Amino acid sequence: MGWFWGNSDNSQGSTATNDPYSKLDPALREFLEKESPLKYIDTQRQTPASDPSHPDYRAQLGLDKPGVNQENQNAAPRADKPAVPAESLYQDGRYAHLWATYRPESEIQTASKSDQDRMRDVFDAYSERKAAIGRAAIENCVMEQIAEKECFTHGSWAKRMTMCREENRAFLRCYEMQSRFLKALGYLSQPRSADEEERIQMHADKLYQQMLDREAAAELAKKEGLEAPKAAPLINEEATTKALGEDSAWSRTRKQAAEKNISTALSSFAPEKQAAIKERIKNMNPQEKELELQLIAAETRAQLEYADQVKGAMDQDKQDRAARRERGKETPGDTLKRLWGWDR
Repeated sequence: MGWFWGNSDNSQGSTATNDPYSKLDPALREFLEKESPLKYIDTQRQTPASDPSHPDYRAQLGLDKPGVNQENQNAAPRADKPAVPAESLYQDGRYAHLWATYRPESEIQTASKSDQDRMRDVFDAYSERKAAIGRAAIENCVMEQIAEKECFTHGSWAKRMTMCREENRAFLRCYEMQSRFLKALGYLSQPRSADEEERIQMHADKLYQQMLDREAAAELAKKEGLEAPKAAPLINEEATTKALGEDSAWSRTRKQAAEKNISTALSSFAPEKQAAIKERIKNMNPQEKELELQLIAAETRAQLEYADQVKGAMDQDKQDRAARRERGKETPGDTLKRLWGWDR
């Protein structure tokens, strides 16, 4: 039976079956070819020839090059250095010529900074790290802080008359010791990962709790008329390295001090510093003295990185002043620093 849109037989094979255009009535196909502005192309019967003067979109996008064809568009570059920076959405090397002169914003800002700005950045970073130590110490002393607040809010009349002295002292001592433990374990180091910060914070709290347990045991032994139990140093090198990791700030500062032959013994400090330390520990018991000297040594090592950053900024400042002087563009400030002996 014939239909308006043509015969439905399958005499033309699979091509006619799959191509709806071939099922149309011949008169209708002739009308469409005459009236339609676009000519229908049977993709199953013919393939358009490539015109070298009009490259297709794949050639324009660089997808016809080896290594970025249709089969492996996401192939990684073979070279050790990536052809495009990390900011590019196409890490396979496409548009590398557009990224050839790219400079990150941070690099541009660093290059445009003056010597005073670079030095200020070092001081600001150090201040921010000290503030971070305070926040971490508050988090570790949250129970003591809650106890102090509960005392002021729901404490007895006698406690509130004494301004909750015991709870306040407990909180202040916790905050002070936690801050010192954090500093000694490398919390001032920069940069730090979030995982390393958490490990340092947890280990600082562990050391503080161990310190309280040792003090309680010594107090109990004193009441019973016994000698205080002896214990290993609280800040143990092996245990601390195991808790924080071989690549932690704690390990790096110890290695750096050993390489520079920097001693943290009491005799290595200046006479004024030695007198101040001896005055601080003269009324402490042996355990407290040992812990105090350990903290002083660890805090001294933790300052090495900051000292290196300050020295690096000062050396860069000196090089910049020398370069400006060679170019004949020495500023009045450069002249004053040179006359004051800053270039020596």
